[in-house]
Amino acid sequence: IWRPPLALVVDDVAGSMAVLLGLLAAVRGAWATAACAWLCAVALIARVLPPRRLRANVRIVCISDTHGQHRQLQLPAGDILIHAGDFTRFGKLDDAEDFNAWLGEQPFREKVVVNGNHENKADWRHDAESILSNATFLKDSGANLCGLRIYGTDFCWPMKTESPIFAKIPSGTDVVVAHGPARGFVDCQMGCRALLWALGAIRPRLVVSGHIHGAHGLRHGLGALRGTIFVNAANCKDGYQVGWDVIVVDL
Repeated sequence: IWRPPLALVVDDVAGSMAVLLGLLAAVRGAWATAACAWLCAVALIARVLPPRRLRANVRIVCISDTHGQHRQLQLPAGDILIHAGDFTRFGKLDDAEDFNAWLGEQPFREKVVVNGNHENKADWRHDAESILSNATFLKDSGANLCGLRIYGTDFCWPMKTESPIFAKIPSGTDVVVAHGPARGFVDCQMGCRALLWALGAIRPRLVVSGHIHGAHGLRHGLGALRGTIFVNAANCKDGYQVGWDVIVVDL
């Protein structure tokens, strides 16, 4: 059962209540109260309206948590392939090197990869960018690809206070790739509150995560995050065996 973040639900409910209060006040002839309520309603509704954006006409294929089983995937055609981390099993270098070779065989215009927890402590982690020569490796960094501003975070465990890692995500980012999901969206209620707060300020088009295998899927944001698509692209389902399909998003 999906339980959306309460703060985002409040955003939507407050706007609806302000409209209703204005109507009730108008029926009773309390025009000053009605005007105040409607002004509040306009401000609240403006807060939750999705940002106006032109279509990018870019197809993004999202994968994650392949754990060395990448060759089992059947990938559809697309413009950008995004892997949201855990491309190895326990940080094995052989997995990383074969993953890079496999990436070189994929006919995407761009390929983006971030660290997962399995790579975060690997002996070769400082050489990840050179090992993944067939992709754009992002670690607290961004790139402009196919007309989209894409930012990839370093891995961190869920936090209940503001995170300096997520504070680095620049405003105007279109796609955020973070291995761990945001709290309340495709996360089995185990996601990161700090990431959710940061995304509320940035309001990207798309957030691609993984990490929690059982939370695979797609959700649309609500409240102040209306207009944002949340994807948990984990492909391994039971243990380290591929059991979930890839997810395709058109922006």
